[in-house]
Amino acid sequence: MKKLFPVLLMIPVTVCGLLSGCGGGSGKSGDDGNTSLSGQQVSLFEGGSILFQLQFSGWDAKVVKMDGSSIVAIYDHERYTYRFSGSENSGVLNIRHESNSLSFCDMEDVNIAFDDAGRNAGVITSGTITETGLDLDPAIDGVPRSMAGWTCRVHRD
Repeated sequence: MKKLFPVLLMIPVTVCGLLSGCGGGSGKSGDDGNTSLSGQQVSLFEGGSILFQLQFSGWDAKVVKMDGSSIVAIYDHERYTYRFSGSENSGVLNIRHESNSLSFCDMEDVNIAFDDAGRNAGVITSGTITETGLDLDPAIDGVPRSMAGWTCRVHRD
């Protein structure tokens, strides 16, 4: 019985660890495994106007296009990757659409230089955004646009 007790004790601890996201990178899908965007929201601004809100969960990113406080479009179930550039205070974000999407928003090689050590706010130094959709202005539909100079704010709940 003495040998069996430690084994029985390990099973609940192991199960609790797996369910809580400890071990195996659980809850960190879509990023570099060191800092997760899952469960967080990022607001993107150009000048003082909010342009997009990005909501992350697992591998998915919901991209909400804004016009002031109004929602213009929602691009749902986009896939993302996110990583930090070595030991620098910068990150790279990529958002790609699912292959069967009629409306989508892709963000490629979005390099963010963070202003603070907490990585809560920063400036986008390079990257492009491409939107495709039924109600888009033909001047921007499918045309990559630069995101350089935009600012971002990470909201951690």
